[in-house]
Amino acid sequence: MATESKPTEPVYGIRAVSRLTGVQAVTLRAWERRYGAVKTRRTGSGGRRLYSQEDVQRLSLIKSLVDLGESVSHVATLPTAELNARLDASLSARAGQAVDEALVRVAVFGPRVAAMLRADVSWRGIELVAVHSDPGACQRLAAEVAPDVIVLEYTGVHEDSREEVLGCMRAAGASRAVVMYDFGSLASIASLKALPVAAVRGPAEAEDIARACVAVAAPRVERLAAADLPEPPGEIPGRRFSSARLNRLRESSTQVGCECPHHLATLVGQLYAFEDYCVQCEHRNAEDAQLHAYLHASTARGRVELEDALERLIAIEGLEDRPET
Repeated sequence: MATESKPTEPVYGIRAVSRLTGVQAVTLRAWERRYGAVKTRRTGSGGRRLYSQEDVQRLSLIKSLVDLGESVSHVATLPTAELNARLDASLSARAGQAVDEALVRVAVFGPRVAAMLRADVSWRGIELVAVHSDPGACQRLAAEVAPDVIVLEYTGVHEDSREEVLGCMRAAGASRAVVMYDFGSLASIASLKALPVAAVRGPAEAEDIARACVAVAAPRVERLAAADLPEPPGEIPGRRFSSARLNRLRESSTQVGCECPHHLATLVGQLYAFEDYCVQCEHRNAEDAQLHAYLHASTARGRVELEDALERLIAIEGLEDRPET
């Protein structure tokens, strides 16, 4: 009698999964808690989450669909097979949106991917412009081939693989790459994904590789230019409450039949914290400095209104016997 196969044991912690999928840890927790996107195991009673390889693949599918405009609340509840089907359909639709839209021009280098894609070139959305079993052929590719994406294969991805991939991209004149790999450290895979590179774990099917080519070549949503943001005011209004004073207000008794003074003190404190966060982001990321300066200024303007309201409540309720020194 045939025995049931055991499920794959969870082997990844949440930080590793975040690096592999490109989804922040806080978002992974929210997807599990709100939508049941995956069912993780725990180490001991209430311990850290553990993810299986199937969980990682499923979360990667969900992220890909969300990046293409799907609602996470809908796709997170779908079976994995349907996630695959929806992603296939979405990428196919993108490739065929316009009759005159060019297919993604793909050059392939490596014995397994060459054999795989030679045997099956029916995947919609790509055009094979070069197929070489020799990985070194990327260095000798004629300029007129001009691929959009190159496909490379690696048995193992290591620290120096990133530079090798970049070298192949430059030599072939491609702006994107897909890497099929069998083994690799999390840090090495993450370093590839930081580039315009899709990493596909082998063994893979022809449609997996072709789908990755279409996905990595898909145009990214353009971010709002900094010039389109309103200019923030030159001066941020000063704060009227210290942390200690807000804590006393949150803990003080009130004569009104609600907790409005406590809630209002909490809101003011949260806005202070968000302003501090915007300042930190502004200093860490020069590219988004104007955006975070704008967010800081907008938050400060709203915070002034709540500070006015809180001071009125303090006076009406007599919450403070004496002003803070």
